[in-house]
Order: sequence, then C-alpha cells, then structure tokens
Amino acid sequence: MSTAGIRRTATIRWTAPAPLMAWLVAGGLVTQAYLAGLGVFGTEGFALHSVFGWVLALPILGLALHSWFYPAGRRFRGPASLLLALYLLQVVLVVAGMGAGLAWLSALHPANALMMLGVTLEVLRRARA
Repeated sequence: MSTAGIRRTATIRWTAPAPLMAWLVAGGLVTQAYLAGLGVFGTEGFALHSVFGWVLALPILGLALHSWFYPAGRRFRGPASLLLALYLLQVVLVVAGMGAGLAWLSALHPANALMMLGVTLEVLRRARA
C-alpha cells in the first residue's frame, strides 16, 4: 500500500490562535484610538479608554505566552515579546508621566501606541506565514 498521496496530519501546529489574537490586538489598538478621541472631544472622559487598555493586556499576554511555550511560536517570538514590553511601557508612560507631572512623558503614549500597532502587524505577518 502506497502512502504517496496521503497527507500526514499527526503533527499539530498550534499557530491557529496566534493570528486571531493578533487581529484582536490590532482591532483593540484602533478602538483605543477611538476611545481616546472620545475622551478628548466627548464628555465621557478617559474611563473607557483606561478599562479597555487593561482588557487589551489579555491577547497581548496570550501572544507572548504562545510564542514562548509552543514551538510553532518561534516565528513570532521576537515581535510578540517586544509587543509585551511596549504594552508595559505604555502603562509606565501614563502612570509615571501623570504621577510626576511630566506632560512630555505622557505625550509619548500615543507614539508608543503606533509602534505597538506596527509590531502587532509584524506578529500577524509571521504568525500567518
């Protein structure tokens, strides 16, 4: 019996959740920009932006853990780790900037968000490869 035309499916590549998590992060970052705009131009303030920012930690942490503990995650381990570091920096920029009264430090928060979006798109590109 020949197995020439049979595909082997014994090896499962656990990359399937990674693109979904990356899309959630990218969509979440765009939503964060909208919520920040509501905070600046609307009457809601920044409460929604703040809460949603903490929720965004879940898929970011999921991507990093996935890249560290599953062999298929090696392809995006670097950008996923960088994304987690940028997320932690994002929190520090606001907390330290507001706590110390350093507006210039807090002003780096949106620029860091743009870097986070770029790194997220790189994670997505590598996870789908």
